[in-house]
Amino acid sequence: MENNRDSGFRFYRPFMPIFLGLFFCHLGIGATLAVLPFYVKDVLGGSDVEVGTVIAAIALAVVVTRPIAGRLSDRIGYKVLMLTGAALCAVAGGAYAWVSSVDATTGLRLLHGVGEGCVFTAGATWLVALAPAARRGKIIGLYGVSMWSGVTLGALAGAVVMQMAGFGIVWALCALTPLIGLLLILLKKEPARVAAGRKSALFPASAFVPGFTLALASMGYAALASFVSLYMAGQGIDNGILAFNVFGFAYVGSRLFLGHWPDQLGPQRVALWSAVVEALGLGILVFASSLPMAIAGGLAMGLGLSLLYPSLALIVVRNTDPSQHGAALGTFTSFWDLGIAIGGVAAGFIASRFGYSMIYAAMLITALMSALGVLWMGLPGRVHPVSPPSRGA
Repeated sequence: MENNRDSGFRFYRPFMPIFLGLFFCHLGIGATLAVLPFYVKDVLGGSDVEVGTVIAAIALAVVVTRPIAGRLSDRIGYKVLMLTGAALCAVAGGAYAWVSSVDATTGLRLLHGVGEGCVFTAGATWLVALAPAARRGKIIGLYGVSMWSGVTLGALAGAVVMQMAGFGIVWALCALTPLIGLLLILLKKEPARVAAGRKSALFPASAFVPGFTLALASMGYAALASFVSLYMAGQGIDNGILAFNVFGFAYVGSRLFLGHWPDQLGPQRVALWSAVVEALGLGILVFASSLPMAIAGGLAMGLGLSLLYPSLALIVVRNTDPSQHGAALGTFTSFWDLGIAIGGVAAGFIASRFGYSMIYAAMLITALMSALGVLWMGLPGRVHPVSPPSRGA
């Protein structure tokens, strides 16, 4: 039972530099999500397929980076890796001002992805080491709130700044915000090193089934982030980015008010609910012929996907030796980015051949497959908890 001392700011204060460092790094990443589709099409003359490729490139880099970053965080420490990632995000954010081709922009997105992968994975592993075992699902969920608050507010800020001041000021914003994150991370005391096992795996097996389940769900997110603005614009509807903004606010709100569910109700049950509600949102988007319908679809997707990551991450942590938590979380989270990468590219091809609405029909199928993956994990003999209590705050 939580008391006021355990649930108030005093409890969360040790985690705040990590939360805020992640938030400011993702402000810049969110701004690029809102701006790059228009920059690639209107300034660089790119196609729908190239828009999807540019958006997905950051995810491809993160897919490769996260497992390596997780292994490094287990071995060399969390803080130095998180600081390195923040510095890379700042460099990449400012460098968008200097690229003038789709290929160069794609390359820069890869660098941005390396930075994001280091920041997120090092911070997540740090938090798992600090959090009490009974509160890990909640803490992981709040970490996601920090990320999605940054992405959502960054996307909103990027769209507004682009309209009011142009692309150059957006890129300045993308460089400045990670530097603020870097300074906040510096405030957190260096954690004690924890010895890892000599034969720890780079890709722990406990991460794979939850990871594939997460990847199937994240493909829908890629479709929303990459094409909802263009989908609405193709029907003569302005401000389609609002569907993505509402997704972010719903995502954050669910984590804030329902983030205790995975710990209290069980991660498998909550993950199943999450996948089904995401599928409902995608079904609404298939038929979205107005901005309110698109917003409703984004809202349902945000409510659904919000608790999927912490639920599945909790399953991974419970099934992994503590000496491999970094590698396991890095591998698991890389599946989110793998799904975004595949989903972004696939969405571009679908849009170019069948139209934007069919993107969401295809992603509806992947969301339902994600629900089936959760059901499969719930079969007898699939759960083998090995993780002992936390090492302490």
